[in-house]
Amino acid sequence: MSEYQYYEFLALDKPLTAAQKADIEKISSRGEVTSNQAKFVYNYGDFRGDPQEVLGKYFDVMLYMANWGSRQLMFRFPKSLVNAKELESYCSQDGMTISTTSKSIIVDINIFDEDLNDWIDSGEGCLSGMVLLRDSIMRGDYRCLYLAWLKAATIYCDEEDLLEPPVPPNLNDLSGSLNAFIDFFAIDTDLISAAAMNSNLQEEEEESLGHMILNLNDQEKNDFLTRLLKGETNLNIELTYKLRELSGKQEVGLEANTNSRRKLSQLLEIAKEKAKKRIEKERELKHQAKIQRLEKLAKKKEEVWEQIFNDIARKQVKPYDKAVANLVELRDLAEHQGNLKEFQETVNQIAQDNSRLSGLISRLRKARLIPMNAKFK
Repeated sequence: MSEYQYYEFLALDKPLTAAQKADIEKISSRGEVTSNQAKFVYNYGDFRGDPQEVLGKYFDVMLYMANWGSRQLMFRFPKSLVNAKELESYCSQDGMTISTTSKSIIVDINIFDEDLNDWIDSGEGCLSGMVLLRDSIMRGDYRCLYLAWLKAATIYCDEEDLLEPPVPPNLNDLSGSLNAFIDFFAIDTDLISAAAMNSNLQEEEEESLGHMILNLNDQEKNDFLTRLLKGETNLNIELTYKLRELSGKQEVGLEANTNSRRKLSQLLEIAKEKAKKRIEKERELKHQAKIQRLEKLAKKKEEVWEQIFNDIARKQVKPYDKAVANLVELRDLAEHQGNLKEFQETVNQIAQDNSRLSGLISRLRKARLIPMNAKFK
């Protein structure tokens, strides 16, 4: 398997200057650089810069993936717009870390999972589905951080008594961005379902805080409008913080379920039971769908037999395939109706009557409609 590495950086709060673009282009000749994005693909060799330093200096989000199982997502936040202490509660020694610069906080979700060791056609498009998570974190929605903790804990932690961090609200109501995050890091959905049992439901914050705008004084309203007119970034986040302050609400991330924190071993056991029930349900649904299909087939059984004989008589490859596919369906129906012996006698006679049609006989054998060692006179 050949090597594949993909790096993508996005500038969200402000575009790169011409000088900054030139700096990025110096890092690698394999990059595609615009005022808002830089992408690098490697089938051999590696990125010569330090991804975290590049992010901290020029960009706001970075994605990295390699076909040997590495997945990485980094966010850069203005210090004034996130609560570092809250973010740290979701960190682990391996999997997710936080670092700071003079003006920023960087969250680094870095996972190596051997189960993700596979061929990758392209990493393009993966980051676009997760970009909104940065804004969500700044608003205090820590669901993706909790999910990152879940993934890291199942890979790197051997401590069965490890306690989970605060469970964010609305884990039972995942956005498209969160589902993209789950797919990217291949997080166990049964484990997520187990975690969500302690997750409260919470209304959209815009609805719960919107009425507080009336409590802003004229100077505050004018200030926000003036800054909006100037195109200041992340102003919506600052307004949300101000309205929370006026409402006396704590930050969203702190409104987690107050039930006892669970151990990792408890979450894994719950997930195991949920997986068992899910598989049983899927098996039952599949069985019911098969029954419905067979009952529908039973109503046109004679018509299907006639079609099978017509297809065989054509002595062509595609009609043979169609005839054998229909025979497989009729075998399932015969088993369902308790007529398998009668069905098998008919198939054996078909094989006997058409024993010189090697294409048909080989297909009947491959579909196990006749024994592999069946002999014909």
